[in-house]
Amino acid sequence: MAARSKFKKSIFDNGLTLVTERHSEFRSLSIGVWVKTGTRYERPRESGVSHFLEHMLFKGTENRTALEIAREVDQVGGDFNAFTAREYTCFHLLLLDRDLGLGLDILSDVILNSSFDGDEMEKERKVILQEISMVGESPEELVHDIFFELAYGRHGLGKPILGTETSIRRMRRLDLLNFFRKHYRPDRMIVSVAGDVSHETVRRKLKPLAKPSWPGRPWRRWSHVELGFEPAPKLKDGRWWIERPTEQVHLVWGVEGPTYMSRDRFAAFLLNVYLGGGMSSALFQEIREKNGLAYSVYSTLSPFLDSGLFNVYVATNMANVPVCFKLIEECVDKLKRDLLTEEELQTIKDNLKGTILLSSDSVEARMSSIAKNDIFFNRYIGVDEICREVDAVSPQDVRRVARKLLRDERRSWLALGPKPSKQVRHRVRPKRLGR
Repeated sequence: MAARSKFKKSIFDNGLTLVTERHSEFRSLSIGVWVKTGTRYERPRESGVSHFLEHMLFKGTENRTALEIAREVDQVGGDFNAFTAREYTCFHLLLLDRDLGLGLDILSDVILNSSFDGDEMEKERKVILQEISMVGESPEELVHDIFFELAYGRHGLGKPILGTETSIRRMRRLDLLNFFRKHYRPDRMIVSVAGDVSHETVRRKLKPLAKPSWPGRPWRRWSHVELGFEPAPKLKDGRWWIERPTEQVHLVWGVEGPTYMSRDRFAAFLLNVYLGGGMSSALFQEIREKNGLAYSVYSTLSPFLDSGLFNVYVATNMANVPVCFKLIEECVDKLKRDLLTEEELQTIKDNLKGTILLSSDSVEARMSSIAKNDIFFNRYIGVDEICREVDAVSPQDVRRVARKLLRDERRSWLALGPKPSKQVRHRVRPKRLGR
């Protein structure tokens, strides 16, 4: 059976979207409820509310306590989890296909009937404050959060997903309820299912979520402005040194990246693989293998609806900071100047396609893929189509995109670590120190 024929989509009268992809070769089943909201929809006083809500939907409903939810999932060997991103939030269950009804019942219950108990909220406030403290003690995570904040300013894409200690301490139950009632609505949600179940079976079992209106959320159409959506700003560029008592200096070098829907995204993905996508990548070889300057070296591509970031991360000793920046710039300039050989390009294509094909053997990855494709493209994009797009990229495409994205005047960097020595400060010349 062709992959395309396994996929089906329905939109209920209340606006809820259902997407399924049938895989008869698996006994496992992945169910996700995706909410089209995240940190970019949070106003300044709401920083961290999306993530706080993610926690609270595990903490009991009118029908189940938090312990009962956990026990029901554990009894069938399942896994119930969630995550918050900058443009979406996902609640997902991994179960055996025989337990479809249980999974949909639990997810429907938490979406429709969560109680937001005040005592549970106070417990979760403490848990989230511990999470924030953990990030503060993890320089690798912290430096990326700070770089996003510096690049996007006060815009929602720059907010830390966990919120801040101040915003979480200030959060009230009514703040959670107001955000929940505005964003957790059928027309803002996608139910995504991958495994050996039919689309029609899932559709029948979703009757509770197919109701015209949900408790506390009478139907109405919200505008983008009301939802808190603001177009992404032009990224701020600069050179920043933030002082922290760390053993190493943690560096992020970055430029504006492609959006999710950019026609250049596949060339950019290959550019990312070439520069910092693995142990054979140019940056790993130059900085770690040839010069022994760092243990951790990689690059990341973060696309969004109307913006994007491409970052390089390195952790190194103070004395090595200037040469690490020099090697990053040399690798980038070489990619802009010289065409990749057909052999080099084929190697990174095989790397990227291999990663895609390996992940397609997981029902969780398939569930995630069909949901995100619906969020960002409003259509099904199969693995075969993605591989064809990757194969279509030429060396000229990679160089053109490198020249477009990796422009000299838009390159920024952030260093997080001890106060720079005079010699290092003179060589890298950060524009802003401290914080």
